[in-house]
Amino acid sequence: MALALLVLGLWTLVMVAMPFVGPAGRQVAVIGDGAAAVRAIAAAGGSVVEVRRGATLARSADPRFVAALYAAGAPLVIEGRVAAGCFANAGA
Repeated sequence: MALALLVLGLWTLVMVAMPFVGPAGRQVAVIGDGAAAVRAIAAAGGSVVEVRRGATLARSADPRFVAALYAAGAPLVIEGRVAAGCFANAGA
């Protein structure tokens, strides 16, 4: 059980850290309410890729995009390609 918790904790840290260390233009997922996420993405200068249940996928060429998302009120930003598989399509 302790090993499972350790692995889950490390995976969570990687998912949260990846948007900060990846190259600009990569897809990120803004976790939370879709309307609030879209507002934060627009305020941060990004573009919405796709809205899913519980997460909105976005990208920007600005290397400071993730920091700008947090400054605009995004509650949590994680790596987008992996996160896309964790959240159902909004239309499904």
